[in-house]
Amino acid sequence: MQSRKLTVILILATCLVGGLASMQLARNDLGALLGAPSRRIGEELYHDFNIKKNEVHTVVITNSTGELAEFTKRKGVWLMQSPVRDRADYRNLQRIVYFSRHLKVEDIIRRQDTTLEEIGMRATEAHRGRFHITLKDSAGNSLADYRLGRRSAWHRLNEKEGTLTETFFVRPAKKSQKDNIYVCSAPDIINPSVRSILDRGFERLRDHHPFLFDKTALSDIIIKRGGGEIVLSRTKLNAPWRMSKPLESRTKPETMAGLILGLFELEAVQIHDRKSVTIPPGPPGLEIDLMRFGSTGARIPHRSKMTVMPPKTADADTVYATISTRPGLVFEIPYKPVRGRMALGQLPLTVDQLRSRTLASLDIRVLESITIHSLRQVDPIEIFLGSQQGNRRWMLSLRGEAAPANEVALGALLHGISNNEVLSFVSDAARDLGAFGLAPPQKRLLLRGKGNTSLDLLFGRGDDGKFYAMRRGSSTVAEIDSGTFTAIAAGHHDWRDTLLMPFSIVDLRIMKLEGPIRAPLADPALTLNYDFLDESWTARQFGEDVTAILDTQKANHFIKLMESLRVEKWLGETSPAAQRALLRPTFRFTALFQQISIEGVRIGMRESSFELAPASRSSRNRFYYGRLSGDPHYFVITTDAHREITTQLVDHGGSVIQAPTTK
Repeated sequence: MQSRKLTVILILATCLVGGLASMQLARNDLGALLGAPSRRIGEELYHDFNIKKNEVHTVVITNSTGELAEFTKRKGVWLMQSPVRDRADYRNLQRIVYFSRHLKVEDIIRRQDTTLEEIGMRATEAHRGRFHITLKDSAGNSLADYRLGRRSAWHRLNEKEGTLTETFFVRPAKKSQKDNIYVCSAPDIINPSVRSILDRGFERLRDHHPFLFDKTALSDIIIKRGGGEIVLSRTKLNAPWRMSKPLESRTKPETMAGLILGLFELEAVQIHDRKSVTIPPGPPGLEIDLMRFGSTGARIPHRSKMTVMPPKTADADTVYATISTRPGLVFEIPYKPVRGRMALGQLPLTVDQLRSRTLASLDIRVLESITIHSLRQVDPIEIFLGSQQGNRRWMLSLRGEAAPANEVALGALLHGISNNEVLSFVSDAARDLGAFGLAPPQKRLLLRGKGNTSLDLLFGRGDDGKFYAMRRGSSTVAEIDSGTFTAIAAGHHDWRDTLLMPFSIVDLRIMKLEGPIRAPLADPALTLNYDFLDESWTARQFGEDVTAILDTQKANHFIKLMESLRVEKWLGETSPAAQRALLRPTFRFTALFQQISIEGVRIGMRESSFELAPASRSSRNRFYYGRLSGDPHYFVITTDAHREITTQLVDHGGSVIQAPTTK
């Protein structure tokens, strides 16, 4: 009878154990039965925990002495419930969540092969002991539950980055893993490590940042200090920040970005209960108000206001501050720069720091025309966005006709007013503009854009010899460098297209190259006839046919060169140096083009020519003067351009006889 009962008991026990084994095997976890680790080396300790699907709602942390800190998440904000009720440090709580999810098993140690003191699970003189960390979802389900010991001496090599990753002793609270200690590595991106954060004490898990805001959603920043007020705002998300008080001005984008980041990173060294701190009576030293856009893009009337007390002494390292969103607290904020922390004294909080130090903020895509007035020019220079041969480009209105504008001069102008920073703002309430050379201005620049937008800038040279500029209608005068002043070319010739001459291969008939120039003119000249239809050449020099020794490849390249030949710079009608040099030209180029009427009838020939002469007869000459026939303006070309123009085209049996050579 007893044997039958024993048999039944053994059968039931076998079924029970088999059932449990089947269940654990189905879960890929035999640890409850065999004591084997449920995670292998290379696996993540809590890979079943999905941060996106299993949102963490609660974090509970206890230390070796039994102190407990509990945090809950409400509407995306972490709140500390214990040991005090306050806003938690969002960044550190997120570090703990990410750390817990991505603990990676690097090694496994049997519990019997080590001691709790050795792995930092029990407090010693060298280590504070373990931290028990539990993460739960909104339903109270455990997502991660483990004890965190000290950092191990071994580091994992990150082969991709070439860096070493810290590892920690971890003991999961799960019963099936109680006999195993895991050596786990943490994600490299977490800095400082979670262990370092916790070792500072639970007090540091409170949010020590006075402000909590979305850096991209701010709409207004109001700074009040010493009776003055600075108002910074923008009309919508992604719109540029502007200053509306104490003066209308654009802001400096880099400085605004630094201010916003600085306010976001500003962190107290200590948080005090309001009742425990005595704040002396008197006006605050500084007030900063923040407003933001809501999800609909409208301004939210609620403000976050930080009030900063004056420093107790002139050499004080910290100051007290209160924040409207946490009224029961006083924040002790660094006043002087501290390594690793943002200090109040590092924030750009003055008008000169925040306002833009360039004369204009230009979007060339909306710019349509530019008008330049100068005291030295009777007629203004008109530059507008037009078209040439079906292509949009900048044009110059000259003598009632439109011609391509000098885009090099345009680039220099736009760069000068939108990139060059002013040297200083000399006055925000200037009255005597004559002292700055601005009444009347020596130069006036009017830029018009789409939608009737415009920018009117005045430039002048003051009685002190310095250069100044201001926006028309403003009272702010800025000192600028001479380069910005000269970048605004005020002569009509400065805006001529740098293309030397219209050169049509189709209509080209004859080219004559003379150099050196000496009587009789026709004697040394190389005369080239070109037929566009069959791309053939004939050449004559010294009264002889030299077609056979003409290098046609070089001749073809020479035509392409003349099509695109550009001057380095156009000069005015009066240039004594150019006039003097061209009394003895060293090279002359002449071209004859067939003229054809609209009806396609030949109506004669058009001649175009220019002469060149070195600026100096020295071997160190660096440029050449030139002048087109019938054109009152001189021009300058580089020695490289001159070298290409005077390339050798004809060779008489090894002895070069070609027109363009110079003495």
